[in-house]
Formats: sequence, structure tokens, C-alpha cells
Amino acid sequence: MKYSSIIDISCLRKEYTLPTWAYTQNEASFRGVFSKQEPGYLTSWLEVSPYNRELIMRKKHILIINQHGENRGDESALRAMLHGLEKRLEDDTAFTVIVQFQDTSLQLDFDQDVTLLHMKMSLVEFALMVLYSLLRKIKITLPFLLCEQTRDIIKAYEKCDIVVSAPGGPYFGDIYANHEILHWYYVWLADLFKKPLFLYAPSAGPFTGKILNIVRKYFYKKFDIICLREEISKKYLENLLGKKQEIIVTADSAIQQIVKPYSREEYFQSRNSLAKKFLVAVSAIEYKFPGESDPQKKQQEYTDALIDCLKYLTEIKECHFLFVPQLYGKVHSDMNYLVKLSEKLPPHTSWEIVSQELNSDKQRAIFGMCDLCIASRYHPQVFAGTSNVPGICIYYEHKALGFMQFLGMEDFAFDIRSLDVTAMKKQLTVAITEKEAITNTMKKNIKHVRQRSSKTSELLVDLIQRKTE
Repeated sequence: MKYSSIIDISCLRKEYTLPTWAYTQNEASFRGVFSKQEPGYLTSWLEVSPYNRELIMRKKHILIINQHGENRGDESALRAMLHGLEKRLEDDTAFTVIVQFQDTSLQLDFDQDVTLLHMKMSLVEFALMVLYSLLRKIKITLPFLLCEQTRDIIKAYEKCDIVVSAPGGPYFGDIYANHEILHWYYVWLADLFKKPLFLYAPSAGPFTGKILNIVRKYFYKKFDIICLREEISKKYLENLLGKKQEIIVTADSAIQQIVKPYSREEYFQSRNSLAKKFLVAVSAIEYKFPGESDPQKKQQEYTDALIDCLKYLTEIKECHFLFVPQLYGKVHSDMNYLVKLSEKLPPHTSWEIVSQELNSDKQRAIFGMCDLCIASRYHPQVFAGTSNVPGICIYYEHKALGFMQFLGMEDFAFDIRSLDVTAMKKQLTVAITEKEAITNTMKKNIKHVRQRSSKTSELLVDLIQRKTE
């Protein structure tokens, strides 16, 4: 993108070093045309008005909405998306992320220029923001309706070049219908401010609610590009919108980024005796079994199946189990359930609970160094699969089954509502005894899936460039 402006240079204040300028100068004005293709440097820079400075030096600004917080899996998808965009965009890019942390004291560190804004606010603050935006729709602007938090959100929409609905989900669909309308509100704001909209490969569906389907049909069509991360979601959305709607199936965002596994010596350090053991990464959801007539019975059956599989591994291998929490923080955490599982292991079993303070990249490095994975959470299975670590996947939503199908590993995927412990143990044995063949299959398939994942970033960059020319 190129910017041009006439800038008053009547007062010389400071000196800066700036790249790539072509310029002419007369007694009272300076005509600057910013162009990365022009050679040379301007070493005398004048203190100009904030407007002109922003005009010339402004970064592309990408607003990311509907980002789930307190979840290392969705965090990994966000990090990979930022990484993929940063390396493809020639100009500097600033990101604002509207994130759904329940514990707003939590923060994330990024290598990129990222500002976090929180979705969580009081009901009154949210109602006033909704009222403000409805009035904006009819050309009435009442800024006093906004608090500092909601004012920052509105400003983010005003100044951004594009709005991206985050990877993750399915935040649109029946599974989380109780807060789905909130996520559609943030999509509507993009439409209100006439910003390009991109759906960055979440899952979607199913869609059975008749009233919500009216909202869904209307807002899905507001997206300039719709990407989904697996074929099952595409079928759900085609049933909602019809097959004429273009839907691009790519893959989960996290897959595009390669994270180097820890060396065992690096991770265990003074506990080097553990490095020689058979390492098993375990990530498990305390699933509530919504819709079941006897959810407590189903919970116990599922927990018993997990424990049986862990005990079976202790019988055939000298294991060290690493229990990895995906949810973390004061409000949402997997820690208690993982402790419950670990306490059911046979005496003298070697195990540890991985610190919930480790970010998603460090969790991925842990999965990558392991020999086997048992996961009933989705992204931990992605962490293992992208590092060619075999194991079994217990899926509670279609997103995990879709990923295992991409890998050609659907025989190692089990529906959480109808678990067959004998079959699970059999597949664990296969994963161990035929590890080389399975790993080779995973290596072959993940290469293709990674290309699909990267395609999402490529499509977004192309849209940004077309909309900001």
C-alpha cells in the first residue's frame, strides 16, 4: 500500500531514520510518497501532526474477534495464525484480539504486535455498547454510552482494515448455542462499520435451532470468505446455506506452524532417569455428557475407560505419564480432573502434572517428545499428530474426528459416548507395536494437511491486499 501527503515542515523538531522515501522539497512544504520499492533513506524527519504521521507510517490493522481464552488449544491456533500472517505480509501489521477470558487478569505474550481486549464485561456495559451500536446504525453517535473498555472495542473496529473471526469453535452452532448470539454480535459490528470479514477455519454446526438458523443464515453470508477446518463442518453449513454458498475446507490453524519438540534432556534436566522411560502424554476433558438421560453414569464409564487404558499401558511398558492441562486459570481448569485420573494409577507409577503456566508452544514441544498420546481434548491430539506421535483420540465433537480422518488415523478415534475399552486397548497395542509404519503414514499425511492449514493464511492475506489497495 502507498500513502501520500503534503506535510508542513515549518518546524524542525527531531531526527529519525526512515526507510524508503522518494521526495522533493521546497521552502515551505515536503511532498513524501511512501513506497517500499524506492531506494534510499530520509535522515531528517520533521515532527508532523499525529494524523499525517499515522497516515504515512500506519501498519495494517487486523481485528480478530471471538477468540476463546483460558484454553491452550485455541491459543495455539491463534499463535499459528499470527505467525502465518506475519511472515506473509510485507508491511508491518498490528493485531487487536477481542478475547473471551473469564479471568481477565490473565494475559498472553506474543512475538507480534498484539493488543488484547476483553469480551467479559458487566451486563450494563454490554447493553450500553449494543445501544450505542444500534444508534450508530441510524447515524446517531452518543459516545457517553461507552465505558473505556467498550470504547476501545469500537475504536478497534473503526481503525481496522479487516475483521477476522478466530480459529477454534464451533462457536457458531448448537453445541454452544447458549452464548452463540454474543459471537454473532461481534460479526454484526464488522458489518456495521463496513469492514471485510473473514472466517478463519473454525468448526461449525450442527444447526438444528429454527430461530437461531435465521440469524445464522443472515450473518454467515456477511463473510467475504468462509473457511472451515474439516469436511463434517462443511456438510453442516451446506445443509444450512445451500450448496451454492462457497465454503473452503482448509485445516486447523495450529497445524501450519511447526514447533520443535523438547529434547528429553532439556525437559527433564536433573530428572534425567525419566528421559529413558516410555513417555505418554495425556490430556483429558471432564466431559458433562449433555443430553444424556444419566450423565453421571456416562461420566463414570468414560473415566473408568481412561483409567483402564492408562493401567494397561503400565502393564506393557515402563511408562512415565505427563498429564497436560489444556484449560487453565482460576475459572476454567483441567487440573482437578487430571489429578483425579493420576491418583487412580497403580502404586509406584511414574507420572507428573505439567504446569498450567506453560504456553501452547511449550505444550506442543512436550507432546512432540512423547512416544504415545491419549487425548480426549481436540488440540492436544493436533499437538501429537503434527509431531507424528501415535495414540488414541477420544472425541466429543466432530472437529477431532475430522482431524483424525485427515491423518488417515480414524481407526484410532473413539466416540466418547460409546467407548469400547477392549478396542481402545487393542489400538494402543497397535500404536506401540506398529509405531514405525503409523508414524510414516502420519508424516506423509500431515504434510498435505499442513499445506491446507497454510492455505487459510494465504486466502486471508490475499483478501487483505485486495481490500486495502
